[in-house]
Amino acid sequence: MPHEGPLDLVRQHPEIAVDLLQGTPGITLPGRAAVSLAPTDMSAAVPVQYLADMVVLISDAATGDPVLAVIIEPQLRDSEIKRYSWPVYVTTARRIARCPAAVLVVLCPDPAEAAKCRQLIRTGHPGFDLAPVVIDSGGPPGRDGTRGPYLTAFAASMGGIDMETEPGARRVLDAIASPEVSEADRLRMTAIILTLASDAARHLLEAMMTTSEYEKTFVEKIHDQGIAEGEARGKAEGIAEGEARGKAEAVLKLLDARRLAPSEEQRQQVASCTDAAQLDLWFDRAITAGTAAEVFAN
Repeated sequence: MPHEGPLDLVRQHPEIAVDLLQGTPGITLPGRAAVSLAPTDMSAAVPVQYLADMVVLISDAATGDPVLAVIIEPQLRDSEIKRYSWPVYVTTARRIARCPAAVLVVLCPDPAEAAKCRQLIRTGHPGFDLAPVVIDSGGPPGRDGTRGPYLTAFAASMGGIDMETEPGARRVLDAIASPEVSEADRLRMTAIILTLASDAARHLLEAMMTTSEYEKTFVEKIHDQGIAEGEARGKAEGIAEGEARGKAEAVLKLLDARRLAPSEEQRQQVASCTDAAQLDLWFDRAITAGTAAEVFAN
């Protein structure tokens, strides 16, 4: 699990934090919650700086009063130093948000390492022991695909859905293709999932994305969006130039959506190309290529 993958999904849809805490003993959530990202700087007036990876603030939607600060920390393995910094995060987040409660959620996909992260952190103060809420690949909420597209994508990012199998890949693609997901979010979610997926899962997902069932959502939408934006920019340049500009925009959007990381020279090569057939070839290659070099190979 790359460090930022699940965090990117929470950043995109902070309401995931509420789902992660549903049913957690001792955690009370408002009936109607307003959810927003909060500052991640957990530094106090001391020489050491503490930066949490993400803080989500849950407020009462009716009153606007803060109810719970949620610190979300990805952790690939147990870390001794975190056992000293995590209690700081909880108390400082509560102070900064002027919130009655704060909770630490640790994202650790490896169940064995997750068990270590769950160990009680004793601070020495009577009654002040920290038991982190730990999510691992064995039971992330949303893995059954019934609790909304964003939580399903989050479960996949944690390894809770086997994307190397067709049923698992289909569950994830159906979530991303959901009408509840905006076009902008769909592009970002697709890029995140393809980046996190194993080689086998990525090949399966990409193959399914080009089938008639999903092509209109994952390929044609990127192509059509790029064409529309490019033609709008190219109106003053004439019909042929506008069409080429649109195709170039589509190629660049697809390269970015799949995180193929083209070089600046390759981006300029696309942007300056006026050969529609060449642009179509690059677009078709970008659907399945593993690297930018494969797209631009002679």
